Amino acid sequence: MDAFAQFLQAKYALDQRSLNPVVWRHFLNELAGRNLLELLDVGAGTGAMLRRILQHYDHGAMHLTGLDIESGLLDIAETEIASLLQGKGFAVENAAGRLSAERDADRIEFQCVCTPLSEFRSAPNRYDVITAHAFMDLVPLRQILAGFHDGLKPGGLLYTTINYDGETVVFPPYPDCEFEDALLRGYDASMEERRLNGSETGGAKCGRRLYGELLNAGFEIVSYGCSDWNITPIDGVYLDDDSVVLEHLLGWISSEGRSNPTLDPEKLDRWLICRRRQLQMQMLGIIVHQIDVLARKPD
Repeated sequence: MDAFAQFLQAKYALDQRSLNPVVWRHFLNELAGRNLLELLDVGAGTGAMLRRILQHYDHGAMHLTGLDIESGLLDIAETEIASLLQGKGFAVENAAGRLSAERDADRIEFQCVCTPLSEFRSAPNRYDVITAHAFMDLVPLRQILAGFHDGLKPGGLLYTTINYDGETVVFPPYPDCEFEDALLRGYDASMEERRLNGSETGGAKCGRRLYGELLNAGFEIVSYGCSDWNITPIDGVYLDDDSVVLEHLLGWISSEGRSNPTLDPEKLDRWLICRRRQLQMQMLGIIVHQIDVLARKPD
């Protein structure tokens, strides 16, 4: 398993704890009674969102499509989803890249599609639900939301979660607070400067931008709220695989710092040594501000 796949698997429990509970419950309530559910998960990765949904909603007929550009991640998603369904009593078959699972009158199909979202084509008004988990900051919002609107049936749902919203706070306070503040500002600035095929992406303030862009794209806002990561030790012990997530975050923040010519590389080295030592001592904490949004295409 490569480093990014390890990170995605490590943050599964963290994301589950962090999802806004009001928005999540509203989403599940909206799914209830929708038989023959057509669902597209964009940026599916290791299938985290699909697994989460299947753990709570697995009745009737469901056609699930996981879209990602990394075939290795989709392989993990397929394996994880097959194992989950077998554990819930489904008989699972895998033929021609499509999982088929049956349990009494319930039937679930899952298909992986390995292609960029910009090249993915589907019939208009096809999906009941589109999900996008920790994804929208990476893509041009206006263009992508227009495509989602076209792809959803009237009354269809868009559930987009763990959207970064411009604040990362590190504990305990660092002695050179001015340096750390500059480092974290540069970290956010690198997201703001990100481009995809020349277009601006959701960036560091994706969470708040989504609200307005969804309205501009013709969606109704159903529910929204914060889904902050709280990666802090409890009684000196990290929950789940939070320490793995923290190590990756430190690496990405320091990597962006090294590409910032305004930051002193020696100060950056000292910062990283200090924060890694605190991680090993289970003293380091990070809170990352994020927002979940549930929207609907009007009937």
